[in-house]
Amino acid sequence: MSHQSPAQELRKHPRAQLRLPVRIRWQGALGMRLEIARTTDVAREGLMVQRSELCTPMARLWIAFPFDPVTRSSVQPETPARVVRVEEKTEQGYRVALHLEVPSRDMLRPAGFDRRSHSRITFALPIFVRSASTQWPEESMTCDVSSAGASFETSRIHAAGDEVFAKIPWGEWNRAGEIHGRVVRVGCPPDQSAPAAMADPETGISAVMTRVSVRWTKPTNPETPPLASPAKI
Repeated sequence: MSHQSPAQELRKHPRAQLRLPVRIRWQGALGMRLEIARTTDVAREGLMVQRSELCTPMARLWIAFPFDPVTRSSVQPETPARVVRVEEKTEQGYRVALHLEVPSRDMLRPAGFDRRSHSRITFALPIFVRSASTQWPEESMTCDVSSAGASFETSRIHAAGDEVFAKIPWGEWNRAGEIHGRVVRVGCPPDQSAPAAMADPETGISAVMTRVSVRWTKPTNPETPPLASPAKI
C-alpha cells in the first residue's frame, strides 16, 4: 500500500513551526501506552513529532493536542491519527509525520443504532469494556458515543448478543459508572492497512481489528442535549 497520498494531503495545508507538547496514545500488546512528545511543525490535519522510538507506518494512534501536562490526569477527547511517514533517525531521534483523522461536519452516521432517537457524537474517548464472565476490562478507544451506546475498535473477539459492561471516564458516562450493554454489531474498521496490536508476524501470531457496537440496556441520560464536537486543529 502506498503511503504517499496521506503525506501529500498534509502538504496542502500551511505548516507552522511550533514546539508544543502532544500526548500520543496507542494500543500495545499489553494494553494502551501513553507518551508525551513535542511537535516540530503543525498543520490543520497533521503533526510532525520528535520521538526516540521507531513507528510502524500506518499504525493507529490517538492524539491529545494541544496537551497541557498540568492537567494530564483529566480525560479529554482525542483525535484518531495514522503514521504516514518516518524519517531516518538523527541524534534527536525520529521525526514522525502524523495524519489526523478529523471527522467532517456532514459525516454520515451508520444505519441503525437508535440514530433517530439518540444523537451520536464522533468522539475518541477511553473506554473500558469487559464481558459479563470476567472482572478484567480491556482498555480501548471509542469511535462514537451516545446516551444509547458506543462503538469501539478492538482485537478481542466479540459476537452480536454478547453481554458486556463498559465504563467511559468522561462526562455523563463517568457519572453513570459501569454501564451494562449488549453487542449489537461487529464489523471491520474502514481501514485495515495496519496490523492489530496483538499481531506478531515474526512468531506467526495474527490478529484482526474489529469495530464493535454496543447498545446500553438503559440510556445513560436521554434528556442530556448533544455535546459539542471537539475543536478542530
